[in-house]
Amino acid sequence: MATHTATMKRLKAAAAKAAAGAAAAKDKVRSAKAQLKQARKLFKAEKKAAKQARKKLDAAAAMTPVRAVKPAVIPKPVAAPKRVKGAPAPKSARRAARRAPKPPAAKSPEPMRTAAQVAKTVIERLHRPPPSLPPTPLITADPDPPADAAPPEA
Repeated sequence: MATHTATMKRLKAAAAKAAAGAAAAKDKVRSAKAQLKQARKLFKAEKKAAKQARKKLDAAAAMTPVRAVKPAVIPKPVAAPKRVKGAPAPKSARRAARRAPKPPAAKSPEPMRTAAQVAKTVIERLHRPPPSLPPTPLITADPDPPADAAPPEA
């Protein structure tokens, strides 16, 4: 009987320990969910701020006049001095061989249309009646002879 009560006590202690572990795990899950919710909230706020900044940039770019892009000045080739066999090439000759950087591409003054604007124009185009084409001429197998032509002989 003594072993029976000891076993019961041990089992009760294990059950209490397991219940405490489950409660701790529940608390961890709750806190993780709260952190995830907060992170999502911050992400949405950052995304919104970036979108507003992009809109302001596009508006500012549309307001400023587009500058004419000057063509890149290409240096005239200089005759390379004759080298002695085995001597390394001078550093200035290596630098001159590099290509000139390309000028930046001019940004279009019109901002990109949103997907909603594109969809609206497509729907409008689909609802419009098709363009009217001129009537097609009828071509017969035997065209009528001109009035001044001689009649066919029988």
